Amino acid sequence: MSRVEWDAKQERFELCGVIGADEYHEQVNNNAYTNRMVQWHLEKAVAVYEWLQRRFPERAAELVQKLQLTSEGLLRFHAIIAQMYIPSDAITGMISQFDGFFQLKDIDLSDYEPRNRSIQAVLGMDETNQRQVLKQPDVLMLLYLMRDTPEFSVGVASPVENRHDVLQKNWNYYAPRTDSTYGSSLCPAIHSILAANLGEAANAYKHFMQAATVDLEDTRGNTADGIHAASAGGVWQAVVFGFGGIQLMDSGPVATPHLPPTWTRLKFKLQWRGTWHSFDLSPSTINRHGQEI
Repeated sequence: MSRVEWDAKQERFELCGVIGADEYHEQVNNNAYTNRMVQWHLEKAVAVYEWLQRRFPERAAELVQKLQLTSEGLLRFHAIIAQMYIPSDAITGMISQFDGFFQLKDIDLSDYEPRNRSIQAVLGMDETNQRQVLKQPDVLMLLYLMRDTPEFSVGVASPVENRHDVLQKNWNYYAPRTDSTYGSSLCPAIHSILAANLGEAANAYKHFMQAATVDLEDTRGNTADGIHAASAGGVWQAVVFGFGGIQLMDSGPVATPHLPPTWTRLKFKLQWRGTWHSFDLSPSTINRHGQEI
């Protein structure tokens, strides 16, 4: 709440001078990922407080005292939630990574192939900062994190049935501009998940193997410095949320598998709200709830 800025002219809250998920661009204004995460956290803070008031009023009162919450502060929470700026186009469904991203110089990464280093190493930091090239998924990471929420379209005023279209349009734009081979090791797993969700099974498997072999085959030549632990976590997510198609619903986790062409079976278990669920999936499985174990 203390970090947002009010733009009186536009009548909206903004976040200026930030770095989003994509580390190739620093000191940007209104990174869509960052703004939406701030808005989301305030939404959850309000929801938890209201739940505590209903269920555990004494605990709510303790927190009001401890955190020095005031009615004015809560009203500001609601105001920021309602008026946080998310740079998106309600008509096209496109989300701008940050203010002015689409005005940067475009890039075709195929023009720089073959290469064995990052595009930032090829172009230099200043030139990379002026290009529409990403080190990590940014808008696409946001759409991944918001996939199970009613507000999936993160500010894009599209009906629920167009959620797939919003993801597809932003995928088509941002995936080719992301340095997935020599940028960040965090990228391939997220691309694998989203490609699987979009029905691009072969493409999803290609990205999955990029993530899975980063240390097994030392594809970046730096495994001796330590394994890419976050990428390893992404590999698990690629299997469960990508190929398994897991969605976390109020009724429990539901699978809509998108198995790679060469896979005939996927079996795993996961814990959701204190209960273990077991899944045994095949390409013919449709919308399956896990077996509680």
